Amino acid sequence: MAILVSGRSLIEVLDRLDEVPDDATLHATKPWSPASPTSVSDDDCPPTGFAYLLEAGLAREVIAVWSRWRDGGQPTGQQKCEAVLYYAMHDAYLPRDID
Repeated sequence: MAILVSGRSLIEVLDRLDEVPDDATLHATKPWSPASPTSVSDDDCPPTGFAYLLEAGLAREVIAVWSRWRDGGQPTGQQKCEAVLYYAMHDAYLPRDID
């Protein structure tokens, strides 16, 4: 397993998600929050102390859907985290009426 990113919070990783390959996997410490330490690797197995969150390509899709459902609005870092964490916990996109 190659760690591509480590030592950043989830909000920092999502704000720089365009630098991460689509097939990379995001892992974060629980309880998940924007401040959760996050690791990005080329493997689905989480490093010790981390839990699987989502693949980078899926995280991008979740953020793109958030934007489309809000008339092309650009999410803040906090809103990106909320959308990605909602998807990770519910296997569904964040509804418009929640944010």
